[in-house]
Amino acid sequence: MAGNGNSGRPGKPAVVHLIKGNPSKKNAQALLDEALNPPVPAEAPDKPDHLNEEAAQIWDGLIPDLLKLGLVTRLDGHTLAEYCHCLSKVRALDRMMDELNETSANGVRGYFQTSRTGYRSVSEVMQARAMFNSRVDAIGRQFGFSPLARRGLRVEAPQGELFPNEQKQIADKYF
Repeated sequence: MAGNGNSGRPGKPAVVHLIKGNPSKKNAQALLDEALNPPVPAEAPDKPDHLNEEAAQIWDGLIPDLLKLGLVTRLDGHTLAEYCHCLSKVRALDRMMDELNETSANGVRGYFQTSRTGYRSVSEVMQARAMFNSRVDAIGRQFGFSPLARRGLRVEAPQGELFPNEQKQIADKYF
């Protein structure tokens, strides 16, 4: 069967090609033009009011770096808010599991639950954590936050670099 426009891996943004040193050997001028004049310019989206305190802190930590790398626009606000919300829930559920484990006789009450008949299964807290964590992974891939999404996106300093490169230092944190 022949492919269509949705086949294969999604293309990388021009900014990522330039940060990596253009290993795919695309037209450098076209990449530079796209990076300097993107269809939607890099701009911080408005932080939603509905984020809880922890999600707002996650947002505040990500936005400056994503802006410097040119990987976030005003259109990405909802997706980034969902990422921050889900990550805050994963952290809250981790704390809840730790508390349950500390108060249980065998130290695993947060991970497992036992029915009246003695059947042991994964706890509801653990299931909820897994659900939120899968959302975090899925959304994070869109921003390059997962190991698989970053595979091959290592930013290597060119030999003989004399001046610090702020974009490269930020990219090293994520890629």
